[in-house]
Amino acid sequence: MLTQDTIKQIRSIWDNYNSSDKVILDNKGKELPNIDIQRIEAIGYLQGIISQFQNDEIDIREFKTSIDSYNKRNNLWGFTAIKGQMFFNLLVRTAGENLTSLTKLIQEVILLPGTLNEAVKKIKMLESYCLDIRNKATDKRKVPNSSSVGYFLSYFWSIADYSKWPIYYTSQLQAYEALNIWEDKNDQQENYKNFYNLNEEIKSVLSDYSKQELTNWDVEHAFWNYNGNPKESKAIEKITPIAKQTDEAEPEVTTLKISSSFALSDYLIPKVAKLVELGAETEKSASAKGSAYEKLVAEIFKQLDFDVEILGQGSGRNPDAILRFREENTAFIVDAKAYSNGYSMGVDDRAIREYINHYCPKLQKEGYKKIGFIIVSNSFKSNFESFVNEITWNTDIKRFILLSSEALLYLLAYKTKDRLGLSNVIESLISFSNPVVSTNIIAEFDDV
Repeated sequence: MLTQDTIKQIRSIWDNYNSSDKVILDNKGKELPNIDIQRIEAIGYLQGIISQFQNDEIDIREFKTSIDSYNKRNNLWGFTAIKGQMFFNLLVRTAGENLTSLTKLIQEVILLPGTLNEAVKKIKMLESYCLDIRNKATDKRKVPNSSSVGYFLSYFWSIADYSKWPIYYTSQLQAYEALNIWEDKNDQQENYKNFYNLNEEIKSVLSDYSKQELTNWDVEHAFWNYNGNPKESKAIEKITPIAKQTDEAEPEVTTLKISSSFALSDYLIPKVAKLVELGAETEKSASAKGSAYEKLVAEIFKQLDFDVEILGQGSGRNPDAILRFREENTAFIVDAKAYSNGYSMGVDDRAIREYINHYCPKLQKEGYKKIGFIIVSNSFKSNFESFVNEITWNTDIKRFILLSSEALLYLLAYKTKDRLGLSNVIESLISFSNPVVSTNIIAEFDDV
């Protein structure tokens, strides 16, 4: 039961939402005008894809790809993030010879539940499946995380009946934690049951207060507005619980402004966490600073599980490192640039071409079929598009990536936090447009 103090704060959250411009942003910071209308239109299309899967007209791989393709074009529920599509990718990837069994399981659990108890049973089925895979896996980083089950299933249930089933958003839970009305049970079944009941209670409170029948989406939007756009600010601020209020005092609403759901220092060792500061260093000599920066970049790629060959300063006219991932015959040539004021494309055009001409044939002889080039720097300040296009068109480089130091650190943090496999890291990294900055990584991997 909600206390009177909490009810006042929830009403204030609703008032703030109503007095705002009600602009909704997706988890990549893109404005979604008339999101409810867009969602209703999207639901019809998504239900068609789901129906094809349920009727065995398309297999689970086609289903996964179709859902992914549509949500990337219409990111209305945040399904493109780690607890949605990436979780689905891992489910299929780890199924192996049990793909038929997984298909039957997914067909059953995404089917609209009739009651909350039935919903909890479905969560238990998929959660147990994930935990079983994890227990048998030699590499825990490459298996689907059971903590994604609540969001994943509630997304599909909401597509089937959004008036009944709220989506289990992490951002909403963070807001509830700030109001001191949520405690994680580390159990997806219990958590969703509590979330559902709490959402119903809040919806009832706000419906009575506003004298209109509110929906799950209304509650979701109000608390999204309360949180602020999670991808808007680069500064990470810890959530401060709202102090209890007296009946006489109007509650003060705390606005949450966060860029990621954690602090980088929580998942990085101190040594690598200083990469950005090292890149901005102005006291050291250029050679000393460059050498230290290159070594740290190479160390981070090692922690991402690449096989790293360090070249760098003192090894002649070479890039700083070669990254190899034999499992997928993928390699990257890496150049690290410790430029305090931003790296300008054009400075090293000739050298980059030499690196490519020398190392691509060697890597191809070793059997690496997909070769990319990564430049790491604190920032990039020149027009690079024409050069990148020319390189990928006229050489054997498949993907040319400009990666900021901060983005590289976030990539490592999410890999550590969510036990991401290197395949997931590479798959996401090559999908971004240049330059790849921290907000790209946060939007891709953070919980919705």
